[in-house]
Amino acid sequence: MLAFPLKSASFLSPSRRTRAPFRGRSLGIPWLGMLLLASAAAAQDDSAVTPADADNAAAVLTEEAIAPRVGATLDWVPIEDVPEPLRDVSCRLCEGRYIDPQGGPNAGKNPESAPINARARSSELEGNTVRLSGGVEVTQGYREFSSDEASIDRETRAGTLEGNIELREPGVLLRGERGEFDSQTGEAQMENSQFVLHEQHLRGSAALLARESNELLRIKDGELTFCAPGDNDWLLQTGELELDLERGVGTARDATLRAGGYPIFYAPWLSFPLDDRRRSGLLFPAVGSDSRGGIDIAVPAYLNLAPNYDLLYSPRYIGQRGLNHEFNARYLDPFNGNWEVGGSYIGNDKQYADDFPDEPDANRWLAVVKHQGNYGGRWRSLINYSKVSDVDLIRDLETSRLDSRRDVNLLQLGQVKYLGDDWLVTLQAQQFQPLAEDIRNDYKKLPQITAQYRSHGEPFTLNPIGMVQYSNFDTDTDLIATGQRLYGEAGVTYPMSWQYGFLRSTAKYRVLEYSLNRQIGSLDENPGARSGLASIDGGLFFERNTQLAGKNVVQTLEPRLFYLYSQYDEQTDQPDFDSAELTFNYNQLFRDTRFSGRDRLDDANQAAIGITTRFLDESTGDELFNASIGQIVYFTNRRVRLNAFAPELDRSSSELAGEFNFYPNDRLSMRSNLQYDPSTRKMNAGNLLASYTRDDDTVFNVGYTFRRPISLVRNQPTTDQVNLSTYYPINNNWRAFLAWNYSLEANRSVEDMVGIEYDSCCWQVRLLHLRYFDTAREAIPDFDSPNLDREHVTQIQVVLKGLGGFGDGVEQLMGDMIQGFNRLAYRR
Repeated sequence: MLAFPLKSASFLSPSRRTRAPFRGRSLGIPWLGMLLLASAAAAQDDSAVTPADADNAAAVLTEEAIAPRVGATLDWVPIEDVPEPLRDVSCRLCEGRYIDPQGGPNAGKNPESAPINARARSSELEGNTVRLSGGVEVTQGYREFSSDEASIDRETRAGTLEGNIELREPGVLLRGERGEFDSQTGEAQMENSQFVLHEQHLRGSAALLARESNELLRIKDGELTFCAPGDNDWLLQTGELELDLERGVGTARDATLRAGGYPIFYAPWLSFPLDDRRRSGLLFPAVGSDSRGGIDIAVPAYLNLAPNYDLLYSPRYIGQRGLNHEFNARYLDPFNGNWEVGGSYIGNDKQYADDFPDEPDANRWLAVVKHQGNYGGRWRSLINYSKVSDVDLIRDLETSRLDSRRDVNLLQLGQVKYLGDDWLVTLQAQQFQPLAEDIRNDYKKLPQITAQYRSHGEPFTLNPIGMVQYSNFDTDTDLIATGQRLYGEAGVTYPMSWQYGFLRSTAKYRVLEYSLNRQIGSLDENPGARSGLASIDGGLFFERNTQLAGKNVVQTLEPRLFYLYSQYDEQTDQPDFDSAELTFNYNQLFRDTRFSGRDRLDDANQAAIGITTRFLDESTGDELFNASIGQIVYFTNRRVRLNAFAPELDRSSSELAGEFNFYPNDRLSMRSNLQYDPSTRKMNAGNLLASYTRDDDTVFNVGYTFRRPISLVRNQPTTDQVNLSTYYPINNNWRAFLAWNYSLEANRSVEDMVGIEYDSCCWQVRLLHLRYFDTAREAIPDFDSPNLDREHVTQIQVVLKGLGGFGDGVEQLMGDMIQGFNRLAYRR
């Protein structure tokens, strides 16, 4: 048995999971009661307005005909007749759409409180049998019924319907040629019937359609499709089909999926959802191929175990490796928070055993645990833990994720926070697993405890500064030292703010102490440092009215001056547990430290000068353009370095740092930043990205990145690269997409992707091919190396709209390579 959800399973909120679009809209007994009332009234007088039925329900006969139907076939409206606001992408692809005449404001009143209006051209009463002919039309609120003829037994409340039968409610249309009903049991059936579910964009037909009182449609020898009337590009043919409108579930038996008129898949049993509620079953497979593993096929099985937890299991066959078992379990609880546990296991990886014959174990695995909790608004918890059996596993198996190849290490983090009125307390345990042999095993924080005073930032008031942090560092490798670090700072800040500017003065004292367990050497086991710090940060705001590209705009001018002084203290005996020198950019001008982490108290006597201008749309307030430039002037050399043996920094000024952003309209954007060295008259770093989008889903990106190694940041590779990417509709159905990262330094492409997509009303196919160089993470490829390999990935995605599809890896790669491509937005 097989169960295929129509859509990929998503973990929905409780309110979304309980959604039932058809709830309370029964097409069972109320329809039969209306028909019985109509027959009783028509048998007496087809023009009179009289009470009828033993239950004293009112049937009202009117001369007004039921409102004309929209469209000639199953409420389908050709695109030329569709109002312009409703001509979305799906409408254009299908050259029309279903329009429910009872949808939206036309839904009518609740039938439970509405009178019954009925009309029949002629009637005949023979004993207990009433025969209506010449057309029967009945309405009660939003419920409508019509047929050519009807025959009803007033005693048994059963009867038959003949010719052009139509039953209608908002979102549902049923039609047939002949029908029978029993109002006592609430059952009804129609022969040679057709049906439409407007919201789901689904239509079908049946040799026999049975309607039960519990909102169940049972279909014998039926068909179902998402395609427009007259188009059967894909069609689900079933021996038996059950549509449960209340639960939102469809179940098919003896099901054959046909595409282009040809059978492509058969299942003795399958189920699928009629709305977006989660359902258990098999998801459509993911299919691809790559040079690291060969053919790659995964068939996920989704289990909706309860409203607040589920499980996804994916057996995945990789041609050159074997069978990989992947799973992901999710749990949602108001008290225990959100949990996600996943992983994979592949026994005896054949390709890995061939590549690394000296490795004793070719069994490979991945474990992932993620958690977020919020308890009463005060306590918060976080777990982000990942671990692999070997450093190459993620790169070998996560072939549909480019980011997996760029990861340097895996984070293993556990954290608890307490948010008090005045203090934020954090308890954290953290370590990393490196994903490359040449990456060092970073220190473990086991644990780190931080208590920080939560300043309210009230202007024109002294605001206290207070923070203390205790960290215990350990490692599995033979590094120089392990031990404990204690950092604390205390001081005050005095913020002042006006409409025309701000001024913020800060003074604090910092203390750093260590208790080390030296493994080699005879340096001080209890080094420490102390440093006072003072800063003044001020800025002004000027503005004027002007014009930009013909628009009335407000231009601002925002000069800013930041003075920083911090005392020097000798720190050559101190280790580097978790610190690094920060990359220089415009925002770095106004920071009070040039280091991340707490292992260095940097010395400074400097002033940063910056200026920003903005152009704001006068009518909307939208920012159209901004540009900033600034520089730091150093009054003394900076003696504190991360490496104790590095020379002091003796430059009198920093590089010029600038950035600009241009947003002339909702379609075009340009973003850039740069670092220019006036002393060498060279650009040390810069990047530019221009993006253009259109309403027809077009995306264009052009970018350039350049960075040369500079003294402030170690191990920084030279980068000189152009990148282009686009998702481009060729016409209404065909789209091309590509991405190209070209190294100007190497004079060749380092990463490129090309693909084509065909999108029709009811199906979609994408084919993608990706090439990239297999290099060590964060390394520049050595193109002269004979061991440099170019890897290949091929992915295909097929979507049968309304039924599902396979190949989500295509969308993952497109999202990684094409900035601005939102895969959810491009699903039809």
